Amino acid sequence: MNHTHRAARVRRLTGLLAGAVLLLTGAGLNGPAVAAPAPAPVSGADRVATEAAHTVDLVSTAEELLAPTHTRPGLTTFHATTTQPGTGWIGLARLRDGKDWDDFLDTLLRALSNDPSEVPGGAQDLEETATLLGGLVIHPGQPGSFTQRLKPGTYLLFDYLTVAGAEPRHRTLTVTGSPVDRGLAPTATVVSRDIPGVGPRFELRGTLLAGRPVRFINLIPGQVNELLFVRIAEDTTQEDLRDFFATMPEDGSFPPESPFLSLSLGSLHLSTHQSSVVQLPLEQGRYAALTWAKDADDGVLLVNKGLFTIVDVG
Repeated sequence: MNHTHRAARVRRLTGLLAGAVLLLTGAGLNGPAVAAPAPAPVSGADRVATEAAHTVDLVSTAEELLAPTHTRPGLTTFHATTTQPGTGWIGLARLRDGKDWDDFLDTLLRALSNDPSEVPGGAQDLEETATLLGGLVIHPGQPGSFTQRLKPGTYLLFDYLTVAGAEPRHRTLTVTGSPVDRGLAPTATVVSRDIPGVGPRFELRGTLLAGRPVRFINLIPGQVNELLFVRIAEDTTQEDLRDFFATMPEDGSFPPESPFLSLSLGSLHLSTHQSSVVQLPLEQGRYAALTWAKDADDGVLLVNKGLFTIVDVG
């Protein structure tokens, strides 16, 4: 790809991510400022499961992304922390044989573009370049964890918030050695699937509990997808959210009036038939579960096709 085309795609994705950052870091939110919630109490059983887990620590600072270069295969829990607003949404991807960072960056920029005409081709090329294995939307003072089963091979750890910049942060993670099989135990599962005659929907199984792990499974064919939780008022309805999403322009910006009362926390993009377990500092209350991903067929926001729901966290 020539540098002119890449620069144009970077500018388009920058607009999309800038809008997301404004929303997810609190600009334009209704209601009072929201402090970072205190960590939820951990039961004895959960403490054993977490402390026994095979772990990888990820830290994003104002200067760099700190991550190991090697780890073992098997069930692995990634603990992620960011100390700087606007950095630290760390994603995980496994490269296909023969592909490298430049191949991945090009397809990712097109798959997440806010130009709908670029999304279908980018999404198809992304499938042939890498498998997206989730990650975390977190903020300073609000760390998180996610569990993923790793096979031997080459992976990328990368910061979604810097991929459109002059110096995108990424690290190569080589997985080799004897396998391990310990990770986070979820209390609930959220599945994104396409229902014939209805469209893409989230389905909740189990009970969402404050500060406890939740499994996210993406079953939408040919579609990368994420799962985000945003606090909403008790009287907010599905229709209120649908009306808000309908007012969002295609350029990736957000309307000034918002139904959201908190920062977003959640799992970053998964490829089809992939799952991840995330542990987030959610408090008890009412949340919108949603995605800002776009339809791989036509570039339309999936929330405008009904891929959102209201959930209660106990």
